[in-house]
Amino acid sequence: MNFKNIAYNFLLIFIPILTIEIISSTIIYNKEKKIGILFSFFNLERPYQVDYRIKWDRLTNKIVPGVYQHELQGDRIIEYTINSKGFRGKEFDIKKRSKFRIISFGGSTTMGMESPDNLTYPAQLEKMFKDIDVDMEVLNFGFSSKSLNFIRELFFLEGVNYDPDFITIYSARNPIMYDSVGTKIKEEQVKYLQVKKLNLYLINNVMTFRLMFKVYRKMLSANIDTKKIISPFNEKIEHNIYYFTNQYSETIEQIINLAKKNGIQVVLIKQAVYFDPKIQKNIQKKTIDELISTLQNLRQNPFQSLDYAESFWIATISILNKQLDKFKNHENVLIVDPINALIPNPSIKNSFPFISAQQTKSSDPPVFIDKCIFFARYVFFKARNIK
Repeated sequence: MNFKNIAYNFLLIFIPILTIEIISSTIIYNKEKKIGILFSFFNLERPYQVDYRIKWDRLTNKIVPGVYQHELQGDRIIEYTINSKGFRGKEFDIKKRSKFRIISFGGSTTMGMESPDNLTYPAQLEKMFKDIDVDMEVLNFGFSSKSLNFIRELFFLEGVNYDPDFITIYSARNPIMYDSVGTKIKEEQVKYLQVKKLNLYLINNVMTFRLMFKVYRKMLSANIDTKKIISPFNEKIEHNIYYFTNQYSETIEQIINLAKKNGIQVVLIKQAVYFDPKIQKNIQKKTIDELISTLQNLRQNPFQSLDYAESFWIATISILNKQLDKFKNHENVLIVDPINALIPNPSIKNSFPFISAQQTKSSDPPVFIDKCIFFARYVFFKARNIK
């Protein structure tokens, strides 16, 4: 076979593949503002998303490195440092430079959207260990508005390469906002990390594969119980009950299993949300099935003195927090539960200077505790016995 025939056959295969990828890339870009390898070669305007004045690079799926400023109430300015790898805080290497390493995964509460670099909960956690002469490095892998599905991908693709001894996961509010909406399927457990990495790489870079994967998930979802509840924030959005009964815990289990294979201890932190102690105590007595039933009837029967939106947050957060209890007997899992400390003593919110600037009474709507030195102390008390 001469060179011309080889070139002809190559073009016969390559041109249709390239055409399909161009079409797929155009569809995905128009729908998601996501660009893969093909479009990255063109001088297109990079599809940045600005959140808290921080630029999110949809090509690298990270924050653009630099120093950012965020103006808080009272004309107070917070500076954010995003290192060269796209993570919050100081520079760090893939190779571990300390005896121990923790990676903290989560959303804006972990990233520390209202705290300077030294007062995010990962930074405070590192300081607490250093204060007792434990050579511990804590990396902040938190990203604003990112949910548990994102955390799973970040851990599989990058986090495991950093050789952590511990990972902390604080993610319940964002999964409710994002992961519980849309197509739901049973999460398959990962047997081969490299296969999963390849799958995630193709989804994020080859738009034909991404489009096919979306169709595949849509087909699988036909066999799933698709009972839904209407979002209290937008009546056009529906949340899948299956996410609360199964999928959240299935995703957590995937992360735990990969961590176990790599000798990593997992610290699961329950979402801290403060509301009326009477309602809180009543909810703690309910099973997950009872809370699911309550959730399905909340529009007609919200919690006493609260509207549907407030009741929705309380019910959904409580369900996901209870789902974490399924893993309390796993040998490589620690459960951190700051919630009980909030119930008997509402003033505790003000005794920690970085928890919440908002003054809250027991009769007020639920308040998410976003100043996370609170969690640093709880994680520290759980993990400080390591040698």
